[in-house]
Amino acid sequence: MIMEEILYRTGKLEDSLKIAEGIDRASGGIMEFLFHDLLGPHTRTEVMGKSIEEKQGTDSYENATVAEYQGDIIGIVYSYSSKFHGITDSTRSFFPSDRLEVLKEFYNSKVDNSWFLDSIYVDEEFRGTGIGSKLITLTKQRARENGYSQLSLMVMADNTVARRTYERNGFRIVKHIDIQEHPLIPHKGGVYLLVSDVKEELPSDR
Repeated sequence: MIMEEILYRTGKLEDSLKIAEGIDRASGGIMEFLFHDLLGPHTRTEVMGKSIEEKQGTDSYENATVAEYQGDIIGIVYSYSSKFHGITDSTRSFFPSDRLEVLKEFYNSKVDNSWFLDSIYVDEEFRGTGIGSKLITLTKQRARENGYSQLSLMVMADNTVARRTYERNGFRIVKHIDIQEHPLIPHKGGVYLLVSDVKEELPSDR
């Protein structure tokens, strides 16, 4: 693979299902926990993709930046203002209250007045090539373009590979969030809320 052959672009309507798949895979089991046994014949990515396609609520394919290689989407990042991170009325009306209670602190925690990186996912065979860091850089750029000076995100505490990537990209921990262990959320130690400044770095004179 030649890195110059990777196209980075804003998501399009026809990318909606792939974006949903990336969000689902990046969630560490949270989406599976929320949607379990609620959808009948449909899959959660079908339902999520439809919401993204139809721009329901704050969902939109335009919130995504995708990495495309030889016509295939191999990575996605999904982001928006942190003011939209939380439990909405539509969320309460759809998901069982006991599930939302498990994730209450997760959804109530945010860095105010920041741009929020909701999800980032790169296909396994393309990991370790710098695609994830490039998607983070582009999300910082999107944050600046929308008038934000900070980018925030959440990461599973036991996902040490992702945490190292975020540290290399300037993120620091601001809060630890407990999440009750559940078979559908196969992670231990809860979640960290991270933040990074997004000011554009000036080129070095050296």
